[in-house]
This record gives sequence, structure tokens and C-alpha cells, in this order.
Amino acid sequence: MATCHAGSRHRVIYVKKVFALIVALATIGLLSANPVLSAEVEDEQIPTAFNSAAGFHGFELDEVSGLRNNVSVLMTETSAGTRLCTSATAAPCDGEGGYNFKAVLGPCTQAVTVDCIESVTTVSSPGVSTAGVFKEYFPASAPNAFTGSPSEGVPSGKSPSLWTFANLPHAFGSDYQVTVEVTGMKKNGDALKPLRSFFANITPVSMYQTTCDPQYNGTCIDDYVEETTNGRTRVGFRGAAADQDGGFRCHNWGENAKCALKHAFPPNARFAIKVRLSTTPTGWLHGRMKDPKANITRTDNVTTVSIEADPVKVPTVSTGAQWGLIPAPVQQWFTDNCPKSCGTRTPGSLSNPPATRNALSTPTAFSEAGFAQLQLWKDFIQDKATSIPSVWNVRTLSYGEMVKAPKCISDGSGVTGIVATNATLYAEGPPTFDTATSSLNYKVASPHFEKNGTTEFKGTYDLVLRSDIAKCLYGFDDATSTSKVEVTAENGSAQSVVSSMSVADGWFKFAASGFTFSAPTVKVTLIKPTPAFSVPTLKKGRTRSVASVAKAYGLAVPSGAKVTVSVSVRSKKVCTVINHRTIRALAKGSCVMKVSVKPKATAKIKKPKTQSKTVTVKIS
Repeated sequence: MATCHAGSRHRVIYVKKVFALIVALATIGLLSANPVLSAEVEDEQIPTAFNSAAGFHGFELDEVSGLRNNVSVLMTETSAGTRLCTSATAAPCDGEGGYNFKAVLGPCTQAVTVDCIESVTTVSSPGVSTAGVFKEYFPASAPNAFTGSPSEGVPSGKSPSLWTFANLPHAFGSDYQVTVEVTGMKKNGDALKPLRSFFANITPVSMYQTTCDPQYNGTCIDDYVEETTNGRTRVGFRGAAADQDGGFRCHNWGENAKCALKHAFPPNARFAIKVRLSTTPTGWLHGRMKDPKANITRTDNVTTVSIEADPVKVPTVSTGAQWGLIPAPVQQWFTDNCPKSCGTRTPGSLSNPPATRNALSTPTAFSEAGFAQLQLWKDFIQDKATSIPSVWNVRTLSYGEMVKAPKCISDGSGVTGIVATNATLYAEGPPTFDTATSSLNYKVASPHFEKNGTTEFKGTYDLVLRSDIAKCLYGFDDATSTSKVEVTAENGSAQSVVSSMSVADGWFKFAASGFTFSAPTVKVTLIKPTPAFSVPTLKKGRTRSVASVAKAYGLAVPSGAKVTVSVSVRSKKVCTVINHRTIRALAKGSCVMKVSVKPKATAKIKKPKTQSKTVTVKIS
């Protein structure tokens, strides 16, 4: 696994055979020291509460505004250790060891027509969109740029790109950074067979000239580096920490210590992105977005991925205090889990006594540990969010997240569904299928209140399910089906929720909104439509066969079967049955009868079972 060296100058994370792209944490200064921010700080710029003081113990849940991971990289494992590569077809990546890659894609051009961004647009209303204009790469030169392999479907690695949307300015300009990544590997001589992951992100940004100085800050741009220890080479992600130390947040860094500051989306923003890929993303998509629409097609060996959605605001938690000020249950957790499951801003301190230890808890957003930790810290944080930054992104779930997925989902080819939520925490993997209730269940969690501690935070949930997967799970995929979307609180009580279902282009779409937290479960059930049915009729004084009425209720009367009919007591003045075969209408009303059919015994079925149904005939 990765070994983290955290410090105020820069951050380095070493990557071994497992292609784990994790970012370390860094200290952030006071807001008052930030020359970039106004008096009313955007949630996107609210810094972490973490510091490196002895005795400080902190907790953070922040998948949205956390540190950066948008640098292309190509690496391989050699006898001397892990090495960086500049080309998928040149040494050292052309050896038998294969390679791992993460390629940040740029816009499509006349020269680059696949593994590129075809378009990024704003959507003002259905069918009305405005294309963004590609401005430049940022940084202009990717620190770990590499040349891919078209024959093996490996894209070349570039930088994130800046796009201008003059029709949708945010509070600090009209530039947005677009990051699209494809991650994969070459294994056993094959780069096409291993599954690929996909990630797309859109963020409002503005350029800021920082005072970062490599002489004092270590590094002023994010990159991967090789370092040799005891004769073994390791590759580490070296991230600039000057923004956290200065109390502001960069989406990423460019040349000459320039930084792309993260900002909030403007009201009523909706974006669509279209990407051309040489391979097809596989599995389940998870989105930090609302009301997503997706279309994935493959023509002439090119897969086009189109995703449209609104951004969402996601609550974060960032807190901490000196050892003596945190609650006893939290103290017990650190005692039980440090140093094994703790991070730190002061390397070497995790084995110290609590008064001099610097320890941090940063569980992932889809871990059981995250749910448990939020509950543990709930009273300390007064069950309210630290910030609620906005975000627009989507990614494929990892192999590890898909392990417990229903077979209908895990065995499906291509993208089988999308789940999107604005919750701080969410269940690992796609929704689970409860066979007892025939529902797809998904657990989410967030602080109950917004930053002010009084306004309830309202949840959103979107589930998009491919029709063939719906049929596999529910046994049908009728577009005239109805649905039931429920939200149950932790104590099992039902919550009020606004829900909807629609079907279009081979996808079922379910949505729920307006529910509250801390950790509710969203349940989606698809209900098979009831076929149209008309009660059999008979006029007074006329007759009708029992077999025809039974057939109308789905009860067959095969030749030679023994039929028994019992008329209800209340219906004896309305109808009568002759020889258990013929119904005679006596008076107007409802004729209710129990019809039992025992098929004739055969050589194959010597003791056939009797089938019974209660039927009604309307007599006029």
C-alpha cells in the first residue's frame, strides 16, 4: 500500500504495484491570512480544520473539495522498482512487466479524433444548448505527459483543459476547468482486456498568481516523481501544499506558481459533456450530480459517452480539537485505531501519547467506517455541515466497489446504471437488491443541518437503470410499469419524499428528493402493470358456462377436469349453478362463486393439484 510523507512544504505519496492514486493532507492557515477571499467566503474555498499541532485530533469527510488528483501518469514495475514512462511503446514501459496509466484527455482536433473531448455545453432548457470554447491547457505542459498506444487503445496523457462559457459566468469569471480521465493497465501483454475506469469533472475556476516559491514550499505544481531508497525506485505523487498552507483551495496548479481557484456554480447551471473513446467504460457510474441523463453508443470502433446533469451541493465535515476537548467515545476510537488507521500531519507522532500525538481520521465517502465515524462525531459537530461546496462529476465504480453488486449488474456488459446523490456518504457499490421486497436499496448519510445549524439539509437521489438490467432484477421491463420510491429513516420510519419515474431510450430513471438525514435508506421498487380486466357479465334469465368465467380470471378448465362450484351465501338469490357447469342469472347484482378445478390424472402427473379461485359475475 501507499506510504504517506506529509509536510508543510509539499506532499509525496508513493505508488507500488497497486495503482492507488491517493492524495495526502496538508495544513491550512487562517482565512484572515488569505488575500484571495472576500469577507463572505465561498464554500468551495473554506479550508480544512486540520493542523499539525501536538495533541490535535481531527476528523474530515470531504470527497468534494479535497485535494487534487488530475495529473496524467504512466508507470511500470521493473526489477529495480517502479519507474515513470514517457511512452507506452518505449522503455521501460515496453517490457514484459506491462504498465499502469491514467490519461487526462484533451479536446478533439483534426489530428486527434478519438480518446478526446468532443464537446462541453451548457443546457438552458430541453434541446437548447450552448457550446463552450476551449481556451487552453492548464498547466500548458503536463508535468508527466506521455504518448499512448493507438493500437492498444491507450490514450496519450495531457493536462486538464480550460473552457470558456460566456453565456454562463460564475462570480469570478466565465472559465471552467474540464477534467476527463481514462485509467487502465497493460497486463499479460494485453492493454485492451483489463477493465478501464472513466472520470469526468467540471469546475468553475479563476486564475490566481500565488506567492508559492519552490525554495520554501518544495513544489508549486502537482506531479509524479521517482525517488530511490535503499536501491529501490518508487514513484510518488508530489502535490503542492502552498494553497492549504495559505488558506485557499486550488483545483490544480500551473506553471509559474499559478493556481486555478475553485468556485461555486452559478444558479440554474446544467452541463453536458460528450467524449469519444477507443474503449467502452464498464460497470456502474457514480455521480455527484442531479437529474443525470446518459447515452453511450459504439459505432465504427468508437464509443461516444454523453452525460448531462445539474451540479449539486454536497455537505463536508472538517473538525478537530486538542485531546482533552474531544468526547470520550472519540478518544476511545483514536486509542483503539492509532496508528494503524490514523493519518497525521506530524510524521512519527502517531505512536506518541495522546497529548503529543497528531492524529487524523479521514475515511472514504463509501466506507462503513465513514458512516460509523459520522455517528461518533455527530454531537461534537452539532450534527451540522462545515461547508456545502458545489460539484459536477461522474466516475465508474472500482472493481473493489463492485464485488458485492447483484449478478444482474456485475455480469452486465458496458455501463449498466448510474446512481447520483448529494449525500456526504453513500453505500459502497451500486444499490443492493432486496429479494424479499424486490427493491433496490441505497444507504446515504450527511449531517442533519446546514452550516447555520438550523436549516435541514435536503437530500437528492437519482437512479438510472438500463432496461435489460431492470428485467434481470425484476423479471420485466414494461415501459408502462409504475414505481414506488421510499425513504426510511434510521429508526425504520417512513420519510416524506418527492419521487418520480420515467422511461426513455431503454433506460428507467427514478428520482427522490426532499428527504432529510442523518442516515436514511432509499428504496426503489418497480411494479409490474396490472393487465386490464373486465368483470364477466350476464343478463337476468340467461346462462353462461363456468369455464368461460374461470378463464376470464386466469383459471383454465382442461378437458376431463373435475369442476366444483360453490356460490356464496349472499349470492344465492342472484345466481345458481347447474351441475357445476352452467351459471344461471336469477336477479340483478353480483354473483360471487368459488371455482375449484382438479385436472385429470395422467401417467406423468398421477396426483394433479386442485386450483381454486373466487370469481364474480355481474348480472344486469
